Amino acid sequence: MTALSTQTALDIIASHGADPARWPADQRAALLALAASDAAVAAALADARAIDAALTDWLNAPLPAMAVDVAAITAQPQQMPQQMPHAPATRRWMPAAVAASLALVVAVGGWLGLQPQSGNGAPTIAAATPPSAGVEQAEADAAFAYVFTPTAAEEELI
Repeated sequence: MTALSTQTALDIIASHGADPARWPADQRAALLALAASDAAVAAALADARAIDAALTDWLNAPLPAMAVDVAAITAQPQQMPQQMPHAPATRRWMPAAVAASLALVVAVGGWLGLQPQSGNGAPTIAAATPPSAGVEQAEADAAFAYVFTPTAAEEELI
């Protein structure tokens, strides 16, 4: 029989309950001996027994009679609405969802470095472009090319 610490015994009781048959077999005898000599372990075992008894009573309690007649409800004719109106709450946030979607498109477009094209195919450059914008644009173009340009092996598959 191995000696158990109080904390180990409390952990076993907390995780396995009060029934010694559910405890680890190699620690069962030591835990029972410790429960006889340690007040904290004995109290934890008494609490676990009360919890086990309450759970057993709950498990064995009869189910209450249903106040709903399921057969009568399912026998009723089904009525489908002509048109499902949007709930008032949906109508309130719909403009916000559209605005958020538009903001997301603008942000992603800026993140990818997309600029509007002029009629001749050349990119339109704003007059107030800072000097670092060209470097950032080149980095964005390089990142885009790195991600979306197929490799030689991928070209062969295409």
